[in-house]
Amino acid sequence: MEKRNIKKNRFLKLACLFLPLLSSCTKDVEVKPIIEHTFTFNNGNENWVPFFSDYPVGKETSYELEFTNAFLPAPLDRNIKALKISGINHSDDLLSAICHKFDNLQPNIAYSIIFNIDIASNALIGGAGVGGDPNLSIGVGGINYLPTNIIDNSNYYRPNFISKLQSGLSNEVFQIIGNIGVSSSYPTLFKIINRNNTDSPISITTNALGEFWLMIAIDSGYEGITTLYFKSINIEIDTK
Repeated sequence: MEKRNIKKNRFLKLACLFLPLLSSCTKDVEVKPIIEHTFTFNNGNENWVPFFSDYPVGKETSYELEFTNAFLPAPLDRNIKALKISGINHSDDLLSAICHKFDNLQPNIAYSIIFNIDIASNALIGGAGVGGDPNLSIGVGGINYLPTNIIDNSNYYRPNFISKLQSGLSNEVFQIIGNIGVSSSYPTLFKIINRNNTDSPISITTNALGEFWLMIAIDSGYEGITTLYFKSINIEIDTK
């Protein structure tokens, strides 16, 4: 009986030693949930804002710059609202984007981000236009400071970040996720297309306040009107 009690006491002592270690291991492997946002626009803009750049100061009217919460165009469902962004590219370099600020994140942390976007477009595939192809590249990206315009020596608005989507190549701010063309037949009717980066998440590091601004953009070389309707935007934000 005494030997059994000695063995029992040894087991209890060992258990007391290892329980804190087991508890510590459990805490170390805690998985933080993915933050997911789904934006549909039947009730408003959902805090998305426009950003236009690379055009002359004061020429908003002649460039017909437009950002509004609007019903989808025919032949699509006219009962569904979307974010409409539109402009005529007289400058051969018009940047059109929508932006959204995300906060309450961990400060100075790199996040992995996936966009999944449904867009209505009527851009022509394989068409020739003044200045360039209407089948523009579309990019997703972001920065950890407020996107804004500066005015250059030619009195043009320029973004305070790198855009350069006309090349069709990704850069340090934007990742190309495809083009906006929907058909090679003219006239081209509006059609819903999906563009995403599910196979290639982007990485953005928050600022000291746990913030960044995400953007979806086109950078036009086509000197004509380009109009897009963002029907829905799904964004997944995950720690790397």
